[in-house]
Amino acid sequence: MLGTTYLAYFEGNAREDRAPAPSLATELPRALHAPLATSLGRFQLGESAGGKIHDEITTLKDVALDAPTRRAVQLYIEEEWRHARELSRVIHALGGELQRTHWTNGAFTACRRLLGLRTKMMTLAIAEVIGIVYYRALAAGLGSPALHGALSCIANEESRHLDFQAAFFERAVELTAPRLREPYRFLLQGLMWAVLVAACAVLWLDHRALLRHVGLRPHAVFAACFGELASRRFLRLCPGATLGAWLKT
Repeated sequence: MLGTTYLAYFEGNAREDRAPAPSLATELPRALHAPLATSLGRFQLGESAGGKIHDEITTLKDVALDAPTRRAVQLYIEEEWRHARELSRVIHALGGELQRTHWTNGAFTACRRLLGLRTKMMTLAIAEVIGIVYYRALAAGLGSPALHGALSCIANEESRHLDFQAAFFERAVELTAPRLREPYRFLLQGLMWAVLVAACAVLWLDHRALLRHVGLRPHAVFAACFGELASRRFLRLCPGATLGAWLKT
């Protein structure tokens, strides 16, 4: 069911790369072009990753993987690559250059490769959370219809990616031996929340000038990120919703 449902979604969501509206550069203050291009460039690097998972998913051994799920994972990664190409168009429209390396991308790559497929998927899931919050904040806060169109589309697709991740981990827990099911769920949840805290801190430290420009403060960024993860069914036993509500106060 998991693989079939999301395979149908990803196949149905295939489309050509979308270029930003020609008005993008003129809708934004000139002084914002360079910092925005630099900030987006770091996300563009992250969106272009995942090649190892894409290539190895067909042969990896995991009880949560059936043939449709394996193909869905591949299409999921390919959709991330499309996001990278679309972000590159936005960056070029702002007069920026693509980045080859950045320490945040290296850190996420290292985390993904630590313990196997599920760690890789978990790290990608947290990256989705960060991306959703970041893209939506910029789409809503910079006053550019062209940027709003480009980033909102990516954010909406990232949200579906996170739904897929939540369903994948729910299936992984369901296939665990009954006596180990709930301990394993709590282990996965604990790891996700730990990685999320670190990722939120990196998001703020690395992009704080731009986030402040759109009116966000650290507690609002953390609340939005925690809310995205806590709203998914897989994490229904977590204290994340309560924590998210507390952060908003």
